[in-house]
Amino acid sequence: MLFLTGCGKGDALKRTQVEGMVTLNGAPVKQGVITFIPTGKGATAGASIESGKFVIPEETGPSPGEYRVEIDSSVPTGKQILDTDGETMVDEFENGIPPRFNRQTELKVTLKTGNNQHLFDLETE
Repeated sequence: MLFLTGCGKGDALKRTQVEGMVTLNGAPVKQGVITFIPTGKGATAGASIESGKFVIPEETGPSPGEYRVEIDSSVPTGKQILDTDGETMVDEFENGIPPRFNRQTELKVTLKTGNNQHLFDLETE
């Protein structure tokens, strides 16, 4: 599954392919989302992470340039909470990725024209 934001296919932006792997404490992130957010001009793009891998094809990828990278992965807490309907109990989820790799990200990359490959080897300690 791929999700995108930014301009459509008919835009004049140069775009680049981005692919790679995301691990947390040495293990592939089972499921999640990776988002590349430009620090200047450019298109924001993102993709689903499946078994640690992600691919954003050139046709829908970000423009070359500097990017902040946010990584999210919802994991069950093992608890149940009341759903918004006020009647049903549902599994509670939390972000299994530390904030320094998502909303407060420390991750930055420079994307160049062509194919970009990146390994994001995240450590909780």
